[in-house]
Amino acid sequence: MKALFCAGIALVAMVACTPQEQSPQGTLSQHWLGATPGAARIAGSPENTTTAFDGTYNGISGRSHSSSGTGLKSRDIPTPGCQQFDVPPTVTITNGLAEMQAMDVIFAGYVTPQGHVMMDSGYGPTVNADFDPRTPGTLRGQAVSVNCRYNVTWQKAT
Repeated sequence: MKALFCAGIALVAMVACTPQEQSPQGTLSQHWLGATPGAARIAGSPENTTTAFDGTYNGISGRSHSSSGTGLKSRDIPTPGCQQFDVPPTVTITNGLAEMQAMDVIFAGYVTPQGHVMMDSGYGPTVNADFDPRTPGTLRGQAVSVNCRYNVTWQKAT
């Protein structure tokens, strides 16, 4: 019994003294992680893009599917760890490349000539959005991570 106790203490000491891997700077909070963190990725293709949508797009408040109030809310019943936002972060499109910074990472993707953009974080969460043909200068879509879904809307700055 004494030998088992000593072996247990040695195991705990070994684990406690082992250097722990540090999270890289700019990673997402744990609830956003849906894949092993990796290098930043740019969704889409620079060969299949257009500059027709270039500009700055400000996030605007909107209603979610589960909230009667305004703001960027978790789409489903609030999931523990899903952060609630007042508005989506600003999206900037330059030479067809859309970029947005949220949760300490950059989401990026190319806008297709049809007005669709998928922005990838490189960590699992993505944003899929389309320019609304009925409302010029309006980009609507959904941000998705493992447990959190958000309806998002942006309006082109004038």
